[in-house]
Amino acid sequence: MTTSVKLPRFLLIKQFIETQISSGKWLVGTRVPSENELAVRFSVSRMTARRALKELDDEGLLSRSPGLGSFVTKPKPATPQINLPDVIEAAQAAGSYSCQTMEASAVYADAGTADLMEINVGESLYKGRFIHLAEGIPIQLQEIYVNPKLAPAFLKQNYEKVVPDAYLDWIAPPSQTELKITATMATASQKRKLLLTGEEEGVCMQLNMRKWCSDAVLSISVAINPAERYSLSSDI
Repeated sequence: MTTSVKLPRFLLIKQFIETQISSGKWLVGTRVPSENELAVRFSVSRMTARRALKELDDEGLLSRSPGLGSFVTKPKPATPQINLPDVIEAAQAAGSYSCQTMEASAVYADAGTADLMEINVGESLYKGRFIHLAEGIPIQLQEIYVNPKLAPAFLKQNYEKVVPDAYLDWIAPPSQTELKITATMATASQKRKLLLTGEEEGVCMQLNMRKWCSDAVLSISVAINPAERYSLSSDI
């Protein structure tokens, strides 16, 4: 005697769409069948078809645009599960944090920056370069590019005590974060700015971070940190 389990109809629709995407038949940007089309194809109500599309949208496989339909979307990288000791946050808690702005300007995206920001070459961006300090001692160099459509007042802020990333997180809370950590040797200019002396003190941790707000890239940044201040642990 065998027992068969009948899947809910909305799950059958989800499996059908997931199979079309995973097999490569439906590429990124492909418009998937509408609620009406799926309802007819699977002999279900529009509400059932809508549930399948909504769950796939929530899971990041589809992007739904009112009046246009649902489209296969580009998967976003998972948020890293790595714990970093936040020397800036520690300095703020101790009341010793300050920040020096080296540059705050409007620029045009070159090919490399445009690719990372997912915009066209030549589009406007905001650029900031900062030195973060604790008790007057540099603890991080940061260069950041910001989407002006998401943070139009970024260049007008006073960052003497406010961390640029904290301002961005407040004005446009990120929906996704991509983080890459590498070891690097500080350049001569970086060593001077970080007050590092001696060859052995030039080893740094480089943190490349990219943040999304909804479907748009909010910012990309590169932070250079003296390695001796960092110890990594993972929650994986």
